[in-house]
Amino acid sequence: MDISVVIPAYNETMFISDTVKSIVKWMPSCYQFEVIVVDHGSTDNTASLATEAGAKVIDGKAEATIAALRNLGVTHAKGRLLLFIDADITLTSQWSENIEKVFELLDSNPKNICGSHPKVPEDSSLLMKSWFEPKTLEKAPTHIGSCHLIIARQFFDTIDGFPGEMETSEEFTLCLNAKKAGGKIIAFPELVITHHGSPETLSSFFSREIWHGRGDWNSLQSIFSSKVAMLTLIFIILHLIFISALIMPAQPTIFQLIPFLAILSLCVFSSFIKFYKVKFSYFLVNSLTFYLYFLARSLSLFSAVCFKKTIKHSRV
Repeated sequence: MDISVVIPAYNETMFISDTVKSIVKWMPSCYQFEVIVVDHGSTDNTASLATEAGAKVIDGKAEATIAALRNLGVTHAKGRLLLFIDADITLTSQWSENIEKVFELLDSNPKNICGSHPKVPEDSSLLMKSWFEPKTLEKAPTHIGSCHLIIARQFFDTIDGFPGEMETSEEFTLCLNAKKAGGKIIAFPELVITHHGSPETLSSFFSREIWHGRGDWNSLQSIFSSKVAMLTLIFIILHLIFISALIMPAQPTIFQLIPFLAILSLCVFSSFIKFYKVKFSYFLVNSLTFYLYFLARSLSLFSAVCFKKTIKHSRV
């Protein structure tokens, strides 16, 4: 077997059929492949839809995290290469046209980790396109997202797979462990995929980042190894200073103005670093989005501390 595609799923009835069918349609015919859907105890017909579309469904309801679901899927996989995608991702003709060179690269150098960031649907809002689309152009990211990550089975086993205890951000730790083991992270923007479950509104984006940020607060190591977590701590501290300055009586305005400007500068600077090379309008729009992003990530700290139990993530 050449390729094993592993997909964790929980209540994905809106997307799972199209996801599996896109793999069957766009995987080059020169490869033997299998599609493994690991069901997290869905209460809808995700499992039956996946089976009808051509996938093998594994019962993963006993697992605690999405990372553990992916690891479970690998124990049933027969392919020499592993392709991890999310249940709301579809492949495209561009993916099919370019994937062979990636598979050949992994065969020649199994310590590479490859993939790409997904595009959002064409009918997505301008705000969401401004945030997500520039990431699809990255060629040397710090990590590859587990929504589309390709790794040799041999190397996956060497680095002990995904950290099964992590609720989110498990791909960051996987890539960190890979680099420690001599691996290299390579993105291929030409591997075009579409993320159909991406947030459509700022409120859904906000909720998503509260959940997604929980993985940054697992341990001191995860905090100090994450730039986002460190910037979020600065964001929180600046807000505490600002609020203290507001409630303390008879304080000069400068004591309120300095932390306010520091918060503004943090958001603008983050947007500038991330987006200025892509498009100036993206930089301007995302200066506001970064405030909501850091605010959501701040609340994810509260969520991780107060709600230890793993939260199953569903888009329905």
